[in-house]
Amino acid sequence: MITRSGLTRKNCRRLLVLIPLVLWISCAYFNTFYNAQHYFREAKKTVTNDTLKVDSENFDKTIEKATSVIVKYPHSRYVDDALFMMGVSYYYKGDYARALEKLDYILYNYSDSKYYDDALYYRGLAYFKEQKYGQAVIDLKEAKEFKPFRSRAGLVLCQAYFATKNYTDLTAAAGQMMKEHLNREERRWILSILGDAQFQQELFDDALETYNKLLSLTSMPDDKQALKLRIAEIYLAMGEYAKCRDFLEGEYDPEFRNIFAELTATLGDTLKAKEIYLEVAVSGFSDIAAQAFFQLAELYRAQDSLDMAIVHYDSALYRSAISEYGSKAKKMAEVLRRINLLAGQSEDLDRAQFMRAEIYYIDFNDPDRASQEYRKVYKDFPASIWAPKALYARFWINHTVIKNDSIARECAQLLTQAYPRTEYALSARTLMGWDGSQENEETETPDMHDEPIEP
Repeated sequence: MITRSGLTRKNCRRLLVLIPLVLWISCAYFNTFYNAQHYFREAKKTVTNDTLKVDSENFDKTIEKATSVIVKYPHSRYVDDALFMMGVSYYYKGDYARALEKLDYILYNYSDSKYYDDALYYRGLAYFKEQKYGQAVIDLKEAKEFKPFRSRAGLVLCQAYFATKNYTDLTAAAGQMMKEHLNREERRWILSILGDAQFQQELFDDALETYNKLLSLTSMPDDKQALKLRIAEIYLAMGEYAKCRDFLEGEYDPEFRNIFAELTATLGDTLKAKEIYLEVAVSGFSDIAAQAFFQLAELYRAQDSLDMAIVHYDSALYRSAISEYGSKAKKMAEVLRRINLLAGQSEDLDRAQFMRAEIYYIDFNDPDRASQEYRKVYKDFPASIWAPKALYARFWINHTVIKNDSIARECAQLLTQAYPRTEYALSARTLMGWDGSQENEETETPDMHDEPIEP
């Protein structure tokens, strides 16, 4: 029987069956996409400044639901939405290769997508994370043209320039960004990276200006302390010790006090420096206290107060054995004990003096003091087998390391005249470029007990 609409009753029954089926499929499709969006929004709440602060399973659920949309409904108008959510989710999970794969697909196949500029920005971030800075710069510069990403892309772009030491483009980009309507935190980011770049280039005056601007925008105590330490570091790099001391005057944080003590010692007030170091050292069982004890020991060692130096090296070790200064203190105390042991010997004094000189050169890396100690060997024990070796060591240090030509020449002459048949004399003549006759170097043989003529 034919109905008025032209449909048979059989076809009507089929249509009545298909309508619920279509509605069910449509409902399942929208439900899957809605769930993907829901999980994505929830996951994004765990993100701060484009950084995932906590591991969120919602990004995994986003990927699962978005994948279902693409696989089950490949011709849906929400495929680009699903691809974008997957790409961003992979980015925040740290899977940058898969993130780039999804974002690339959007950019190459959905140029009219409402997510095009977003995908471009996130692809730039993914390239940056993979340290592919060239590609990152290209994407971020383009993304920066879109208003929502102007400042965010600009910040990462500056980091990319800094990572590649492209300080020229960094300076230009930072200057342009500072003209934008940035919030306080964004301005701090730009000034921080610009100051670091200026410091790396040793543009210290510019760096000081930048860091002082940054200091005026900084309120957190820890951040202010880090900035002040960097400013102090710049003054030290410039050799402006008095300015650095004045800048740190009134700062009572132990780390600042250690720097202040170092400056005080550098400016010649050793007694005051010792007082400050001791004040910091007794403040607590910390790495800062260990550093203070170590520096205090160094001052005593420079004054040849070896016993006092050992006491303070041991204190540094006790305060923080596993710290940098604790480890260095342990080594220095052991070396000083060796020096004391050599000084206390009653036999083989020539060898003991030579070994003492070796310690200053090798363990302390102090060529000037080592030169003085080697000199004592051949002056006090001219007939010793250690004398020519010590004389040659002093020659070599002054010829090669200190580059004091006057002392080097004097040592070479003494070697060729007092110990002419030794390998040391031959080597000295060779290094000085003298021929066998030494016609142009004839001088009266110096008395080894006289003071050498030094500049």
